[in-house]
Amino acid sequence: MNTVWKTLLVASLVLLAGCGGGVGGDDAATATQTTAAEDAAATTTAASGDDGESGSGGGDESAKSTTFDFNQSWDKQFRTGQYYRYEVESPNLDETATYEWEVVSIDEENVTIRTTVVADGTTTEQTVTASRDQLYSELSGSPSGSIATIGFNSPYYSGVDGETLEVGDGWEASGQNGDVSFTVESTSNYAGLQCADFVVRTNGSVFWESCVSPESPLPGYMAFYEEEGDEEPAFEMTLVEYRPGN
Repeated sequence: MNTVWKTLLVASLVLLAGCGGGVGGDDAATATQTTAAEDAAATTTAASGDDGESGSGGGDESAKSTTFDFNQSWDKQFRTGQYYRYEVESPNLDETATYEWEVVSIDEENVTIRTTVVADGTTTEQTVTASRDQLYSELSGSPSGSIATIGFNSPYYSGVDGETLEVGDGWEASGQNGDVSFTVESTSNYAGLQCADFVVRTNGSVFWESCVSPESPLPGYMAFYEEEGDEEPAFEMTLVEYRPGN
């Protein structure tokens, strides 16, 4: 697995466990997130292809009845009252953590969100107002920001921008760490959010899973695997409560 992603994953788990970090963070944490994002973005760009076309995989016609049109607006769909509650699991956590994300208000320029992380008996709450493009940067260095970077702000999600996806769609590329494939394998429903199961593999092993919908800026599910060939994720988030907002 890519070293910078492993560093970011470990940092997130340390923050979740309450062993370090706080609101605001430091330059080292920010640099780690930036490096990881740049590295993953390069792989995603290569996998998408310069011609903007996506290949198509297998699957029967009945499985393709549900399509998801992202139309380059997936990460802009914040609405006042949007609420997400996730269960977060990892072998490095003593118990299941919870993560809440609520859109408090929104205007033409900024979004105000409130996040709450409860992990191993410690609760961390944070409220941030920022433009849509700067929202995750404002959270960086905090437990909430670390979860958001891995779970919601991964550059791998840019692979679906502008696409109309259905089960069986997929594309491949050769990256720095070997062959990378992106596939829409099924559809699922998490807490009422219908989404497409988007899977990234490196050299044939599942590296990243997420269930994405153009109706929501955050996924219904996300899993991150630490090493090639791992059967269990090192970090997993499942949406257990959802309100779409107004």
